[in-house]
Amino acid sequence: MSARTLHHSLLRPAILQILRASGFHSAKPSVVDTLTDIASRYILLLASKTLIYAHLNHNDSSPDITDVRMALVDCGLLTPTQTSSEEVWRELLRKPLSDVPERNGLREKEIKRRDGEDTSEIRDFVAWFSGEVHREIRRIAGLGQEEGLIMEGMDQEKPDDYVTAMKTKHSKTGEEARFHGTILGKDLEIHARPIKIDGGPESIQQWHAQVRQKSAKLDTIQQGNGYIADGEDAGMTG
Repeated sequence: MSARTLHHSLLRPAILQILRASGFHSAKPSVVDTLTDIASRYILLLASKTLIYAHLNHNDSSPDITDVRMALVDCGLLTPTQTSSEEVWRELLRKPLSDVPERNGLREKEIKRRDGEDTSEIRDFVAWFSGEVHREIRRIAGLGQEEGLIMEGMDQEKPDDYVTAMKTKHSKTGEEARFHGTILGKDLEIHARPIKIDGGPESIQQWHAQVRQKSAKLDTIQQGNGYIADGEDAGMTG
């Protein structure tokens, strides 16, 4: 299975859950595959745009919230209420805050009003995650908690996502060892245990260091013997 096929298979259940939450109870496999491909391309576009802005804004590969917001705007997920030129003209025509009197909290109200205008699309975006649509998607995915079933003082267990539930279902021992070295598990190179050698060093790294030390000593001895031999040849010639 190629990486693209695996990623497509992992994203497909999420698309099915979104369709189910939107009221669709059935769909052709070709339709689901097409929507999954569109979603994967859109996620890749968002990630690529964010990385581009990270390099442009601060010349590294670690994006911040500004890079993410600019990528969301470019991809159409955030829709500004005004164009760039309109925002420039608005700032030029705005009355400076220093000219707004402080009495009766007028300046504080003006600051809040301007902040609300500048971040209106962000507030709408955040509000979607606390709305009914997102709540229904989480319920279908098994990540939402049933209202009225959790009482105060009771421990609230964190629900597992579908990938974790799938791994638990297909692991007879309940451990994740079978997934090590795969995209679903831990990296073997990072989490591998050191290999012990009987009668020698405790690890491959220590053995490698010892071999390098012996090699360096051997080179030193050979150089010294060569110097002595050269000196004897010179004495014999004289």
